[in-house]
Amino acid sequence: MHRKATTLGMTLLLAALTASAAWAGPLGGEIKLGGIVKDETAGNLSVMPETFNIHEGFSVSRVNLFGQMGKKSYFNLDVHEVNQESGRGMFSYRVPSLVNLTLKYDQHRQLFDAAGDVESNRKNMRGNLVLTPSRNWRISADLGDQRRTGDRYSYPSGTNSFLGSTYDYSMFTGRFEAEGRAGSRTAAIGYEFSDFTDENLAAADRQGNVMSLRLNGPCYLFPELLSHYVRASYGKQELTAVDTDYELGTFQYLGVLKPAPDWKLQYRFFGSRVDDSATGLQTDYVRNDVDGTWFNPIGNLSAGWGYVTNDDDRTLTEYDVWRVGGTFKYARSVTAKVSYASSEKEDQEGLTLLKDMEASRFKASIQANPRSDLTLGVAYADRDRRFPLIDVSTSGRRWSTFGRLVYPGWGAINLDYSYADDEYVDRLAGFRADNHTVGGRIDLEYIKDLRLSFGAVYLDIGKDLDIEKSILSFEGHYDLLKDYFVEVKYNVYNYDDYVLLDRYYTANVVWLNVGYRLSID
Repeated sequence: MHRKATTLGMTLLLAALTASAAWAGPLGGEIKLGGIVKDETAGNLSVMPETFNIHEGFSVSRVNLFGQMGKKSYFNLDVHEVNQESGRGMFSYRVPSLVNLTLKYDQHRQLFDAAGDVESNRKNMRGNLVLTPSRNWRISADLGDQRRTGDRYSYPSGTNSFLGSTYDYSMFTGRFEAEGRAGSRTAAIGYEFSDFTDENLAAADRQGNVMSLRLNGPCYLFPELLSHYVRASYGKQELTAVDTDYELGTFQYLGVLKPAPDWKLQYRFFGSRVDDSATGLQTDYVRNDVDGTWFNPIGNLSAGWGYVTNDDDRTLTEYDVWRVGGTFKYARSVTAKVSYASSEKEDQEGLTLLKDMEASRFKASIQANPRSDLTLGVAYADRDRRFPLIDVSTSGRRWSTFGRLVYPGWGAINLDYSYADDEYVDRLAGFRADNHTVGGRIDLEYIKDLRLSFGAVYLDIGKDLDIEKSILSFEGHYDLLKDYFVEVKYNVYNYDDYVLLDRYYTANVVWLNVGYRLSID
């Protein structure tokens, strides 16, 4: 019923916009109608998320309309698969320098068991409105409505927890903010709220409210050298069915100092306190960060340090964070980036589950444009995380490369490859997995009115696993006349697990669409 109502609502909106635009101003866009054929063979339907939201049958594949509603107002309506369970859409309306309205909707499903019987459905609606009555004032609002329904996966099979075998809950959120500007200085006051409702468990219902104030602008004493940003907030979250809540207060500060044209120094502070009435605990979180950046015609260098404490009256943890990085450019055609970050956590009371922690991350990349139509790149990433007191560690390395060639009048070629090697060691055993990922796409447009594309992705996971996954895609687009066109797309999905033999999946999917380009002056 909800999906039918949504489809009907979008259809009525489309009709209203078309009727109004016919007399109010020009209207353009395209409409695509077609069908989907899906043939699948599977030992486990949950292994291929890319096919969860492909549904057989007739499809309003896309309706994309844009135009004017008067001399100074513009709109765009863009909906995909509006009559399918995976439908999504967007509507925007704007009057330059006065109104900007955006509405979005999407829904999708996820599968969790081999037979596809345990599934969940997500429906999200979001709206954003920005009003600018004058150059010094701005009012903005955001509203969101999330609905999640589905089945709970039972373990062991055939058992039910006290939560039941299904779930059905919704979250309604909103944010309002009024901002005033005087020159380069800005002040704003905001209000946020949330309302969570669980249809099956009333004890989980909760509501929250947050008020905030922010100020930013140049320093009054040294306006050319120093600028400030300050934000403070206070809120409360409460379970509506029981007498319990927690209060949250935060304070943020950012100071930016530019002592010279090629130097920038930053200091950031974030502090919060959570007062939980259920446990009687107060949790204080404090973070200080200092960063500096030096700019040069060939790039920049940056370094920073942060110190974090988290104290909840029972446990106290402290973090030290270091980071350094740089960007280097050569002859406007080569760009290299490198960064390193590390952190150390100390459990002062020895009461947290994971105790002390040491982590580091290194990244490096080079991108080159030897010609205007050719882009090449390579990248490397290295990460480590260790918990020395409990003998647990994770580590991973990743190498990747990509290339793009555009040949005017013919088309384009995209290729990429990556290799990753990960190791996980716990107190009982270790686990290793590596993967090769190859992807590519070829687009051809040599023949007039005809566009052809071929894409492929192949994934091979090895060592303690043995999994192969691939997706092949063939596409064609042909312009029949000035305003009509046809599109055909054929995808092949394949998944094989050579360790768990019942985890396999193969699907052939065909999309066929007929389109019309709309243009009304």
